[in-house]
Amino acid sequence: MNRRTILLLVAAIALLVVSISIVRHYYRPESTAESDEGQDFIITGPRLGVVRLGIESPALVEPYRHQVIRSPGQSRITFVGVLGSSRSEGDVLIRFESSEAQSRLARAELDYQESELALSRADRNLEQSRVALQAARDLHAAGAASGEEVSKSEEAMVNAGYHRQLAELSLEKSRLDLERARMDLESTIIRAPFDGQILEVSVQPGDIVGSNTALMTFGDVSRVRLVAEMDEYDAVRIVRNQRAEAQAEALRSSASSTQAWSGRVDTISPVAKIVSNISVFTVGAVFDNEDQLLRPGMSADLTVIVAQDRGLIVPAGSISTVRDRSYLDVMNSEGEIEPRRVVTGASDGVQTVILEGIGEDDQIVVYQESSLDILAGSPSGADPGSSSFIPISVPGSSGGSSSSPASPAGGGGGGGGGGR
Repeated sequence: MNRRTILLLVAAIALLVVSISIVRHYYRPESTAESDEGQDFIITGPRLGVVRLGIESPALVEPYRHQVIRSPGQSRITFVGVLGSSRSEGDVLIRFESSEAQSRLARAELDYQESELALSRADRNLEQSRVALQAARDLHAAGAASGEEVSKSEEAMVNAGYHRQLAELSLEKSRLDLERARMDLESTIIRAPFDGQILEVSVQPGDIVGSNTALMTFGDVSRVRLVAEMDEYDAVRIVRNQRAEAQAEALRSSASSTQAWSGRVDTISPVAKIVSNISVFTVGAVFDNEDQLLRPGMSADLTVIVAQDRGLIVPAGSISTVRDRSYLDVMNSEGEIEPRRVVTGASDGVQTVILEGIGEDDQIVVYQESSLDILAGSPSGADPGSSSFIPISVPGSSGGSSSSPASPAGGGGGGGGGGR
């Protein structure tokens, strides 16, 4: 073993000693004792708080709903709404050249009026034929007219009836043509399908566009949807209507840097897609965005809360599990250690919520079996009302793991500690 190797070993040992000293300084137990078996333990009290487990992933902001506006036919554009402007449902977004459509509408209105006059004339002729037939029959009954004259009157009345039917059909055809002309004129104006904002404009006045050409994108940004990709292990823990939170890195340097948005999961893709040999599901969560700080296309951090419990928090290492039953060692008033069965809630692997079995005044025994168990004690100066929050990052994503200041650990959430 050369001198350099010896120096490296000495430096490593010194660094380890310093690290343990720092950890002991910041995580001072309330009291330290030794069990009958010679095992060191500390005594700590439970504290009220919240433990939350979340799945975190980078996400993309999208409008809650959007629509690509397309041209109904070939025409020249005369007006386009301003990019970024807001529109109410029914407001004008785009106008096309309408002179030809107005001309067709004027002709259709004239044709309709002419058909109305033709029907009125046919009604009058039919009534005259009916009167003439009755007169011929009266004369024939009096012997003043022949049967041939009665037959001619009957035939004239039948023909008048046919002419009236033709006039009715002509009027109906003119009415349909008039409606079509009005629709053609209305199609030269594209109106907002819902309240929203012009998000993208692809044309300008004077452009001649063909049928089904994309003209603009119109969307509702009063609410936004954050879309993230989760791997299959995280996706199976997510269901619709779960609570979600969002933060945008781009806004952390602005006046709204502390703002976090709360929403709900509304979509989970039913089929996975394969990305780098990993099954990935698309998850969407909807958030209110009345102030429109979240803009479509921005990147944000989406966190889905998969578990959250409020209660008395104890170090996860103080819990032992036997046959799916959880126990805590509690020191009674006589200074004796006794096991107590408890019901556990959410756990982040460092702290666990106890739902039933202990009170605020109980003294919890935490055994120090290794240097890692030092972290099971309450941090010096910790806020008793703070919460533990462990987001779980998507494997392979660029988001990485993170945790709130109240939680010393930064990994994925887990159950309570195993048996000693």
